[in-house]
Amino acid sequence: MPDAPGTLFIVSTPIGNADDISARALSTLRAADLVVCEEIANGERLLKRYGLSGELTDLNEHNERERSAELTAELKAGRTLALVSDAGTPLLHDPGRALVEAAWRAGARVTAVPGASSLLAALVVSGLPMDQFRYAGMLPAKREARREAIQALAGERMTIVLLDAPYRLAAVLGDLLEIIGAVRPAVVACNLTMPGEQVMRGTLGSIAEQFRRQPFKGEYVILIAGAK
Repeated sequence: MPDAPGTLFIVSTPIGNADDISARALSTLRAADLVVCEEIANGERLLKRYGLSGELTDLNEHNERERSAELTAELKAGRTLALVSDAGTPLLHDPGRALVEAAWRAGARVTAVPGASSLLAALVVSGLPMDQFRYAGMLPAKREARREAIQALAGERMTIVLLDAPYRLAAVLGDLLEIIGAVRPAVVACNLTMPGEQVMRGTLGSIAEQFRRQPFKGEYVILIAGAK
């Protein structure tokens, strides 16, 4: 048995621009006994991009419970694990929380290797107040549930941060416009850090009209000013 459990590194990776990888992230991935990724193909692509190789295993929404138990055993055996998501900072609407909790219970060291995050990137370029903000995550996919969630957020006084699937932008903007109102200041940040980055500032009404005229498909973050 090892003298002590191993370490779980939670490693942030680029959200679009490959140059945003940190030196510490690279050294951590290089030294890890096992790289834990959402999908093996994406993990292989990540390592290949930076000339790295290593053992990979997947942890995703379909196998999180059983895989977390297996990986906790690896930590108990003294191995070093590096957890990555498909892009950005792990655990923000990505699997991995069960593994982190299990790692703590097993007495393993859990530490972050900070880096890119679409949420923070969108906030700092938005010009909206960010001394306090509410990350509301992904809205429900079904329209009725989505509209109920938006109604619950309508009176929020802090800046609201939302994510959603690329193909639902028009539907989400339509519901936001109808429930929160056309005059509420808002920002939609698209394809952050990539050559085609766009940051749309205005009101929900003006932004919805802009995307109606020029439909967009890609990754985005929606930010809405808090209610007065």
